[in-house]
Amino acid sequence: MKIVNLLKSTFVILLSLSSLTSMGQSTDPVVVTLTVDTSQLGTDRNAPGGCTLTANPGSVVISGDSNPKMFAIEVMDGTDMEWEGVTQTGEEVKIKKIGFLKGVNIFDSRDVPGRTNNGKEKVNAKIKRKTAPGFDYEYFIEFKVQGFGRYTLDPRIRVK
Repeated sequence: MKIVNLLKSTFVILLSLSSLTSMGQSTDPVVVTLTVDTSQLGTDRNAPGGCTLTANPGSVVISGDSNPKMFAIEVMDGTDMEWEGVTQTGEEVKIKKIGFLKGVNIFDSRDVPGRTNNGKEKVNAKIKRKTAPGFDYEYFIEFKVQGFGRYTLDPRIRVK
């Protein structure tokens, strides 16, 4: 009888530890990639042409037509985000910062600066709060293309 109780107790403890460990594990980050066709950039710094946004995993995209202003993703609270950039010919696009425009600010500051990591300048941030219906996080991506200057785009994020 003591052996059965000992086995039950051991099973309960292992099950509890397993649950706690799985809750503490983070999911893979959501990576938003800005791809720039430099031949179509144009002169409007706030509405550059030739820019497309994609996300990995693609399942987070809720609106992704060819207009970057309409690009929107939906992610869970606590998600690690990463923004990176590249030209269509493979050169780096430096992501200088992510800045809050309106809606619910899902980060702890208005601007999240880019940092160089493995030779590329990108932005990494962890989502801190949910958005209310109709109050998506509207933000701008400030980026720099070597030889062309700085530009901004303004997509959205919905957080559940």
